[in-house]
Amino acid sequence: MLLSDEVLLTISVVFAYLAGVAPSRPTIPRTRNPSANQHLTAPISSDSGRNGKRLLDKSTTSDPNDTWNEVRAKLSEALEANGQDASSDSRDEGIKNDRKNYPLSMLAIHGGPRLRLLLITFQLLEMEARNVSGSFELLDGIRWSEVSVMLIDSLIEPAFMKWIEEEQALENGKIDEKLMMVISRKIKEDNGIFKRFSRLGKVELYLDLLFFIRFGSARSDSYFDTKFLAENGASILEDLVIFLADVIASIYLEIMSVDGDMPTEVVGSSLALCSLSTRELQKQRNEVAINGWLHQYFESVISMYEDRFELYVLCRRSCKNTADNRPDKTNWLTIAFRKPSTSTHLDYVCISPFSLSVRRTKELRALTGWRYYYSLFLELSDIAMPFARAVVARVSAAVSFFWVSMIGRSLGLIFSGIRQSLGWK
Repeated sequence: MLLSDEVLLTISVVFAYLAGVAPSRPTIPRTRNPSANQHLTAPISSDSGRNGKRLLDKSTTSDPNDTWNEVRAKLSEALEANGQDASSDSRDEGIKNDRKNYPLSMLAIHGGPRLRLLLITFQLLEMEARNVSGSFELLDGIRWSEVSVMLIDSLIEPAFMKWIEEEQALENGKIDEKLMMVISRKIKEDNGIFKRFSRLGKVELYLDLLFFIRFGSARSDSYFDTKFLAENGASILEDLVIFLADVIASIYLEIMSVDGDMPTEVVGSSLALCSLSTRELQKQRNEVAINGWLHQYFESVISMYEDRFELYVLCRRSCKNTADNRPDKTNWLTIAFRKPSTSTHLDYVCISPFSLSVRRTKELRALTGWRYYYSLFLELSDIAMPFARAVVARVSAAVSFFWVSMIGRSLGLIFSGIRQSLGWK
């Protein structure tokens, strides 16, 4: 028995070797020798908090000036294209008609004044951000939030006044003092700027952006790291500039509306910044207000669950500006010797929505009130919807079977009986 067992064991090993299961020689784990270009380094332990973030900041080279320069270049190109092509306002007709997807008050303003408003807002925001003291880098989250909100709140009035002064200078070369007084009083009485700022659901995004473009790094308690802010800083900055300009435009439209407190003679001689009729203007303002309410309580929570931010960015587009050298009198001689029409490409900038993907777990955990209950409803709907779909599918299949198999067959038998009784073949 022992000899037979050894023979069977030997035969099985031979077959296993032929099949490639058993190796021909014992395998020895090999270690790769480090070459001249490869160095083995042990992981370096570092302190948590700001020191760890600064090590990450050094590895990701980022310059906040690149963010400012990119947005400035877009606005400069847009103003230049608007000056070269007088028909640029017609490109925004599709956006103005699509009020549901673009709930912005500034779309009621003409293209040229709207671009100048964006540029003035951007310039003042850059100036205020660069003037923030370097000692504020050591502030905690609450103090930095207060500083940032104060910076944004104090930016509205000077940007509004400067924009109105420039538009009046371009229109008639003089400044209406009554209009300026009403605007100043309205901004001081309006306490809803912070509410508009907080209901967007982007407060932490804006706070981290302002810290990054001022100090070039992320906060110690930042929601987002430096790499994310460096890659998407331009888009976030554009959204912040558009938000501030839209607040200014909404205040202007409120002053000039039928329920505003502007004197009639001032409204009649005011700037021709908005060509909408009174009814269209009221409809625009109501749609913006309703969309803002829906976004605050519903759409912002959905965006958190889908891990995205809905931003408005400045999108570059190009179009052909055709200069046709067509003569007034078309005869064979002028047609033969006229110059061919030339077309030049113009780059213009328009406002378009943009979805920024990022994890928002921290914000979801901080939800309270109605927004928290709506988040629970979303979770419940995600759980119940597959079951509801299955039930609906089964019920529709049963109803279809009932109509086709039972009622259809019964109607067929009745029709056959009638046909036989009438003697039809």
